[in-house]
Amino acid sequence: MQWDKQVWCPVREWQLANMNLDKNTSAVLTVTTSLTRFLERRFNMVLTVQLHEQFLDKTTAAEAVLLGCESGTPALRRQVSLLHRGSVMFDAESVLPLEDLPKALMDELQAGKRPLANLLLDQGLSLARSDLSVTKVESGVCAGRWARRSVLRSASGTQALVVEVFQTEFWSRLQRLTGQK
Repeated sequence: MQWDKQVWCPVREWQLANMNLDKNTSAVLTVTTSLTRFLERRFNMVLTVQLHEQFLDKTTAAEAVLLGCESGTPALRRQVSLLHRGSVMFDAESVLPLEDLPKALMDELQAGKRPLANLLLDQGLSLARSDLSVTKVESGVCAGRWARRSVLRSASGTQALVVEVFQTEFWSRLQRLTGQK
């Protein structure tokens, strides 16, 4: 999927335009802490990681702008699905420039077993999420699904561009977990 071709709306503007959206959808799409920890604490939804692909790559021009690096900077690209009780809830793609990536974090990432934000937090790296934007995917196999894009930044300089695309089943599962119909 070419994420730079989507029309991304900064979260503050998106919230104003989508004030009638249910509170759980809005909360999930706008959370600025670890999404997986938020889902676990708020909805008791414990997620597991299914690693699809992880490889060395170079940042695209659009990714470089968001990450504040040069286009073509060496990066680790990671594609995963997050599952709840065996069902895919959302897919995520992360792009991490290699220059500030600690070896211990690289080893954890290569193991492919844990969500990225949790890895950063558990390594003692304070975490900030910036450039949070939301879209409803316009075309392709993900058409009609909500997606969010943000940059995770740690005080140590480690950063990652993260795009998360939510499956239709995710929203149904949230409703069941909260007893909504």
